[in-house]
Amino acid sequence: MKTFALFLLSFILGFLGRPSQALSPAQPFMIVIESENAKPKSGSEVWIKVSLTNRSSRDLDMSGGFSDTTGLDPNYHFDVRDEDGRLVPKRVYPHPELDTGKPVNRTVKSQETFMEEQRVSALYDMKRPGEYVVQVWRRASENPKDGVVRSNVLTITVVN
Repeated sequence: MKTFALFLLSFILGFLGRPSQALSPAQPFMIVIESENAKPKSGSEVWIKVSLTNRSSRDLDMSGGFSDTTGLDPNYHFDVRDEDGRLVPKRVYPHPELDTGKPVNRTVKSQETFMEEQRVSALYDMKRPGEYVVQVWRRASENPKDGVVRSNVLTITVVN
């Protein structure tokens, strides 16, 4: 049953999560994720590489307030699911109201690609062995009607 659920989830996310150029040429950017270690050990940190290519003719603002707790880029939203297709619980940190951070001002110029590594396990509990399906998305623009741009789907297998 787990195998079928994982297959079905991968199929659905794969269909919905194709790189943006496969969905619509009007999308202003494309997000691609990959992992140098698709089989991390249980209890270790899980990192993914996120590449955003600005396909528009305008600069793309990638500024934001980065949390000192997670260090994740606030421009990205992460969808992490287990092998049964359930959302993986977010990690809970004591006293989140005391979290500090730093503002980062940056721009991705037209036709340029910006790449950064993101420690997904800082936000999601991925310590247990098993398969995790990860996808990253970001709003296409400030206008909610423009929807979102989703990355490809990445499967990470945490091993003992």
